[in-house]
Amino acid sequence: MADEYAGKIMSVTYNRAMSIQQISHKCAIPIAVAYRRVGRMEELGLVRCVREDEAYRGKKVRFYMCAVDSLQLTFSKGHFTVSSEPRSPTPMPSVEGIMTTS
Repeated sequence: MADEYAGKIMSVTYNRAMSIQQISHKCAIPIAVAYRRVGRMEELGLVRCVREDEAYRGKKVRFYMCAVDSLQLTFSKGHFTVSSEPRSPTPMPSVEGIMTTS
């Protein structure tokens, strides 16, 4: 998952938890692409959901943060290897503002 979108997502969520909508807006990524990419990145352990809030009429909004401190892609002798250093869990991440309506 080494593409421009993944890099942008990891960068904007490194210090601040964001919803998919916020990620889409901040990275100028179409919302459908942001949902797919974040979902795949979560499966790979590159981002993680750190918070879930109720937003509107019972709908949930999940907030994601980058889950690695470093990621290295190496090509050697005809093979790629990927190594990563996971981030230690943070107590309560900062969350970029979201309006909730009851």
